[in-house]
Amino acid sequence: MIARAAMIALALGLAIPAQAEPPSVAALPPMPTRFDAIGPAMQALPGAQGRTLHFADTGEAGWRPVLYIGGTGTSARAMLMTGYLETLRRRLHIRLISVERNGFGDAAFDPGWTLADYAGDVRAVIDHLGVARFAVVAISGGGPYAAHVAAAMPDRIIALHFAAALADVTAGGTERCAAPPEVLAKALAPTVDNPQSWWAFPANSPTHAIPGFSDRAYDEGARAFFIRGQMGDARPEAAEMQRYCAAHLADLPLRSVTAPVFTYYGTADPLVPPANAARWHALLGGPAMARSYPGEAHDVQYRHWDQVLIDLSGLAGTGPTARTLVCSGGRARLVRNPAAKSGIGLCLWQKHP
Repeated sequence: MIARAAMIALALGLAIPAQAEPPSVAALPPMPTRFDAIGPAMQALPGAQGRTLHFADTGEAGWRPVLYIGGTGTSARAMLMTGYLETLRRRLHIRLISVERNGFGDAAFDPGWTLADYAGDVRAVIDHLGVARFAVVAISGGGPYAAHVAAAMPDRIIALHFAAALADVTAGGTERCAAPPEVLAKALAPTVDNPQSWWAFPANSPTHAIPGFSDRAYDEGARAFFIRGQMGDARPEAAEMQRYCAAHLADLPLRSVTAPVFTYYGTADPLVPPANAARWHALLGGPAMARSYPGEAHDVQYRHWDQVLIDLSGLAGTGPTARTLVCSGGRARLVRNPAAKSGIGLCLWQKHP
């Protein structure tokens, strides 16, 4: 009967009312009283020598402040690449602060800017935020920056965490130190122009188990190299790589930095090998906690960000009583001297080996 009525309606040129779908929910849910955060906004602050400083701050008052220093060629919003464990960060009351480095993201390029200038920029930002003491986590090429911050403010450092972080072993070979800046910039241009190339992890990287991680990394590369119209300018990247050559960490008063030192390195890392971990422990004066990951490469900072967060909180401890996050019996827990059969980290990783 319905079909016959529809045919008559079509013949007469009449409109057929669509079948209405039921509402997606049974009743109007409670309405939000504030907007959800979609990542901390970039903020600006007048800096030394007429520079404008740019920084991001998750901003939770009373939580443990942590200066996040991303790897080579990253902007201050690189910390959002750890957002896949945002719930854990918030449960541990960790507040992340990141300061833009010269030439990346919002910060205009100044070829004369130094590692010491970065330490000064950080001091200005944390003073502006009213932060007295803070922890530091350095990723990859962020290592030399962290060292200069710690040397400049040893009494303000809660702990230092180096995740696959370069010390003063020259990244990429000494030939980059001697190359004219314009020649090095030209060589780097193809990858700087293509964030998907810059952030390409190998097929076996555990980062591929994180939903949306690769796309977030590509977005970070686009921000670092293009956000203010710099159109893939490779000069900041060349300057950063040559800045490592002049880190002179042995000349810094790092033995006076007595805060605990945590290192996280993969034994198969071809970019920043575990020798860098030993170097950090030799340079710094605080108690050491070395975490080594057999067979892992230059992505331990993401695979083991869960452990880094727990170490940042202080829950795991240091020295012989330090504990490690493992998955045992389907549950994540902190244990001392984990058995070889224990899965390291959250149980989520056991689903994506």
